[in-house]
Amino acid sequence: MSFRLSPPASAASQDAVLENALERRRSRVRSTQLERLLLRSRQQLIVGFVLALVLWVGHWYTTGSTQAFGWALLVHGAQGIQWGVARAFRQRGRAALVESAVWLHRYQTTLFLSALAWGMSALIVLPDEQNLMVTTAWALALLGMAGVGAQVVSAVLSAIYLWLVPLLLPLVLLMLQRGGPVAITVAVLVLGFGAMIGFFAVSMHRLLKTALQTKLDNDALVRALRQQVVLVERADREKSRFLASASHDLRQPMHALGLFAGALDKHLNGTALQPTVTNMMRAIDALEQSFSAMLDISKLDAGVIEPNLQSFPIRDLFRVLHMHCSGQAEELGLSLRFKPGGKIVTSDPQLLQRVLSNLIHNAIRYTQEGGVVVVVRERAGMISIEVWDTGIGISAEELPRVFDEFYQVTNPGRDRSRGLGMGLAIVKRLVLLMGHSLDVRSTPGKGTVFRILLKPTEMADLDSVVLGADTVPSPIDEDRIVLLIDDEESIRTGMRELLQTWGYQVLTAGNIAEACTEVRRHAGVVDLVISDLRLANREDGITAIERVRETYGAPLPALLMTGDTSPEQVKRAHDSGHRVLFKPVRTRDLHSVLRGIP
Repeated sequence: MSFRLSPPASAASQDAVLENALERRRSRVRSTQLERLLLRSRQQLIVGFVLALVLWVGHWYTTGSTQAFGWALLVHGAQGIQWGVARAFRQRGRAALVESAVWLHRYQTTLFLSALAWGMSALIVLPDEQNLMVTTAWALALLGMAGVGAQVVSAVLSAIYLWLVPLLLPLVLLMLQRGGPVAITVAVLVLGFGAMIGFFAVSMHRLLKTALQTKLDNDALVRALRQQVVLVERADREKSRFLASASHDLRQPMHALGLFAGALDKHLNGTALQPTVTNMMRAIDALEQSFSAMLDISKLDAGVIEPNLQSFPIRDLFRVLHMHCSGQAEELGLSLRFKPGGKIVTSDPQLLQRVLSNLIHNAIRYTQEGGVVVVVRERAGMISIEVWDTGIGISAEELPRVFDEFYQVTNPGRDRSRGLGMGLAIVKRLVLLMGHSLDVRSTPGKGTVFRILLKPTEMADLDSVVLGADTVPSPIDEDRIVLLIDDEESIRTGMRELLQTWGYQVLTAGNIAEACTEVRRHAGVVDLVISDLRLANREDGITAIERVRETYGAPLPALLMTGDTSPEQVKRAHDSGHRVLFKPVRTRDLHSVLRGIP
C-alpha cells in the first residue's frame, strides 16, 4: 500500500485565499455602512426639509426677494431624489446589500447633489444681500445643516467630504470675493467651524468603523462557535448511538454468560467444582456491577427515575443497611455503628438506601483502622444523615472532584478492581433528585464525613408514616408456563436451562411470528411473556408483547429485558408499563422479579 502526500499550497494560492477573505470582509463592512447610511438618512432629510422651508420662506417674507423660490425648487428637488433612493433601498431590503457598491454610489451621488443645492444658496440668495444679520443667519443655518449631516454620514469617510465641501465652499468663496473685514471674518469662521465639524466627523467615522469591524469579527466568531456546537452535538449523538449499540452488543453475551453460570451453579452445587463456579459468579457479579453503574447514569439522563417520597422511621432503613454492610466491615476488622436517634425522615426509602449503602461501602473501602458511624441529628433546622469514617481522608484539591463521573481518589491508574468511580456521581444525582442536599468535609489522615440534609418531617405527615414489615416471598409456582422471545440463540438456551432449574416450562421464539406460532401451537395456558426489547429485523419487544397478547386473547403479564442503555430507549422501556430488567441480569434479581409476578 502506498501513500501520496499532497504538495503544500503555494504562496500565490495562500495569498489568493487571504485576499478573498479580506475582500469578503470589506464587502460586509461596505454593506453595513451602506445600511447605516440609508436607514439613518431619513432624519437628515426631515431636518433638512424643515430647515430649508424655514429659510426660504423667512427670506422671502423679510426681503420680498423671489430668488428664494429658485433655491427652494433646487434644494427640495435634490432632497426628493435623495428620499427616493433611500426609499427604494428600504423596499429592496437585504437583497439590495448584494449590490452594495452600486447603491453606495447612488447614495453618494444624491448626497453630493443635496449638499451642492444647499451650497448654491449662497450664490442664489446672498450675492446682492449686504445685510449682515441675514448673511450671519444664513451662515449659521448652513453650519448647522453641515453638522447634522456630517454626523449622519460619518459611517463612510468619502460621504463626509461629499457633504461638507459642496455645502460650505460656495459661501466661503462668496465671502472672500465680496471682501471687506466682515465678509472675510465670516469666511474664516465658516471655514474654521467646517474644519472642526469635519474633524469630529472623521473621528466618529474611525470609531464607528472600529466598532463595526469588531462587531463583524464577533459575529464571525459566534457563527464559528455555533458551527462547532452543532458539530459537537452531532458527535455526541453519534457517540451515544455508538455506545448504546456497543453496550447492547456487550450485554447480550454477558447476559447469556450469567444465565449459563447460574444454571451451572445449580447443577454443580455440592461438588468439587463448586468453588470454581463460585469464583466465576463473583467475576460475573463484578462485571454486572460495572454495567449497572453505567445503566444508572442512563436512567437518570432519561428521567425515568421518579422519587416516591414518604415518611418513615430511619431505624428501619438502618437495620437493612446494617445487615448488608456489616459483613464487609467485620472482614476488615472495622466497627460499623448506626445511631438513628429516633428520627422520622421524609424521603424515598429505596433511593435513600442506595445512597447510604454507596457512602457506607465507600467509607469502609478507604478506612484501614477504626470504623464507620452513621448518625442522624438535627442541624440548623434540618435533619442531617451523616456518614463518618476514620479513613485516609481527601485532600482539599481533590475534594471538589469526588462527585465527578469516573473520578476516584488514590486511583489514578484506573484499577478496574476498585470500580469505575461512578458511585459518588450517582449519589449526588440521586440526592438532588430527591430534593435533598449533599455536603462533604474531610481531613487527610483523619477521615471524612458525608452529610445528607433533609427537610424536617411535618406533623401532618406523621399520620402516613410507613412502618417496616418482614415478609416472606411466595415460592415459585412450578407449573407456570413462560414464553421467551429473544433473537439470540445463546440467550434463549441459557434462559431455558436456568428457568427449567427453577421449575418453569419454557416456550422459546426468536421473533414475533415464531412467538405467535408458539402460542397457537401450545393451545394452553401461558402465564408470562419474557421478551428482549431489541429483536432482529427492527422488531422490538413492546410490539412482540402486544401481538402475543392479541394472539392469546388476554393481557398476559410481561417482562422486558434489554441491553440498550441510551436515555431514549431506557425511557421508552419504562413508559411501556412493563416490568424491565437490564442486561446483564443477575440471576437473583430475575428470580426475585419472577416471584413477584402473580
